[in-house]
Amino acid sequence: MDLIEAFKRTVELLRSNLILFLPPLILAYLIPTALALAGLYIFAPILIAAANSPAPLSVLGSGVLVAIAVIIILAVIAYAYVLAGWAAMNKNTALNGKTVFNDFWSGTRMYFGRILGGIVILAVIYIVLVILGIVATFAVLLPLIIRFIPSGFPLVPPGYPVVPDISQIIAAVGNTIGVWLIVVTLAGLVFLFTVFWVQSAALDDVGAFGALGRSISFVKKNFVTTLGIAALYIIATGFSGAIFPGGGGGGGGGAPTGGYGFSLVIPPPLEAIFRLLITTFFMLYMFVVYADKKEKTRS
Repeated sequence: MDLIEAFKRTVELLRSNLILFLPPLILAYLIPTALALAGLYIFAPILIAAANSPAPLSVLGSGVLVAIAVIIILAVIAYAYVLAGWAAMNKNTALNGKTVFNDFWSGTRMYFGRILGGIVILAVIYIVLVILGIVATFAVLLPLIIRFIPSGFPLVPPGYPVVPDISQIIAAVGNTIGVWLIVVTLAGLVFLFTVFWVQSAALDDVGAFGALGRSISFVKKNFVTTLGIAALYIIATGFSGAIFPGGGGGGGGGAPTGGYGFSLVIPPPLEAIFRLLITTFFMLYMFVVYADKKEKTRS
């Protein structure tokens, strides 16, 4: 089955399994609303405590950090829970041609742990890349920063020139751009080679590390197929952005190639439907492609 045949089969499967639209609707609207409500109830006691404290800024600062951490944890858990159920529904659709909402609950029981683990592992990888980028940027800019520090400051060596010339500034800016280009490239490669990890976790019935490893192996063996899917997704989202440009109180925030936005900004009705269709379609499409390639490998 090539990408075109898989595309046609996905369209047929989606038409007969419209319930697959429910999980992304929950992710896009219900979870953000619930998190906003939870944030209100979390921040309100912090504001009250700060207002009645002799050191309001200290209480407010520490309280806000704790509240943000709690909201992030709740968001990750909720996202993993819904994604686990959605994965089971897509798995049954790709393999059996049919799914029911009970598959969602079965998926939350079977796949929640491994989906949550995969999200945490990928988050750690991306955070490490960002930290390395910040450290490298600081190392690149430190010699330039020292030149702006007044003479006699402990970090400034005696006789060190204070004002840098334009070539040093250009070099520092260029090196900083180079550092972040490397970081973004590495992050993009991580995303590309682990893009099938949810499909692997469900279809191969493996844990988080196994799913990430099998996704890397799958992409290496089917690199052109992966690039083809990525190209189709970029075309679809670009087409959506061209027809429904973002901005103001709706739209996709002016990002024509951005993914489906799980945010509290409600897009115009037509764009909302189009982006929901893209998200749901490509989730199932990747399950169909992965299942077909795995079946051919086993045979």
